[in-house]
Amino acid sequence: MMENQLPNGERLIEEPTYPEDWECCNNGCEELCVYEIYRVQKQAYEEQQQRLKSVPKTT
Repeated sequence: MMENQLPNGERLIEEPTYPEDWECCNNGCEELCVYEIYRVQKQAYEEQQQRLKSVPKTT
């Protein structure tokens, strides 16, 4: 098993890094804005972390 893959085959999501101010072009990119991309990635990460908390630990 790959180290970033969960036993169910799902890929482990790395916590996204908040964008630096210089990464935004200020052109009103809407869904392609680095801040919107971060928000979507952060939500997916947090949802996966919640699911992982509910999975019983195996030793």
